[in-house]
Amino acid sequence: MALPRPSNLSAAVARAEFVQGSSEEADQWLDRWLHKFSVIPDRALRRNVLVELIESTDDGTLIGMLPRLDARAEGGERSVRWLQTELALTPSVFSDLPYERVADLYAIALAVGADRQAARFLADKPCPGPRIGAENPHLDLSPGERTAKARGDDRMTLDRLMHDRDPRIIKALLDNPRVVERDVIRVAAMRPTRPEILEMIAAHPRWSPRHRVRKALAFNPYTPTTLARQLLPTLLRQDLAELEGSRVLPPELRGELRALVHGPRRPAGDPE
Repeated sequence: MALPRPSNLSAAVARAEFVQGSSEEADQWLDRWLHKFSVIPDRALRRNVLVELIESTDDGTLIGMLPRLDARAEGGERSVRWLQTELALTPSVFSDLPYERVADLYAIALAVGADRQAARFLADKPCPGPRIGAENPHLDLSPGERTAKARGDDRMTLDRLMHDRDPRIIKALLDNPRVVERDVIRVAAMRPTRPEILEMIAAHPRWSPRHRVRKALAFNPYTPTTLARQLLPTLLRQDLAELEGSRVLPPELRGELRALVHGPRRPAGDPE
């Protein structure tokens, strides 16, 4: 099934149109991805598999397959929703590609009418509000002292550290076995906050698979646009309807949100 990489953009567009128009061809490639992805138990290693799959798939096939991935995920296929969620939680697998390839993928997706998939390759805009420093308004200690306490077990201190704006302290909190889901949701919902902290939560192997954590990230206006865009398809339909009413998303994502809310009926279950 392996094909040579198209040597020019027009060949890649033709390939994308073929794959997009042939569910059988798209399913063959997607099932190949699923097989390689699902046999890896460790999440960090699964990211490496995603990178390998993207690097080894030609541009036309990749763009032609992505709409099928989204369609099968939204149809309720559990394994595909799992893959879609992992792609959402690791948007860097696309953003870390060479700039020239990202530009080509974006152009190919637009050429075949895959606007939603093209949006995966858009860069982030600056987050709203003032620049947030790295201090803690509730604990007047040095970063080193706060990091040490974030690894401790004093509940009152841990509660104060939830307000920390230094990613190093938040990382220590996220790794602390005494921290529970409601703590992480609290940090994910914090406003104002630094986008690096939200990206760290989304990438954390323990917390990112939690539906309520992903929902808190999607509802936070400080979440980078690329991450928010990737999170939308992983949410439940009631979450999307609630998000549409909240108006917290940036304008460039509201059209995509409306399409998800008012498009084909989405599954009610959680992909986890």
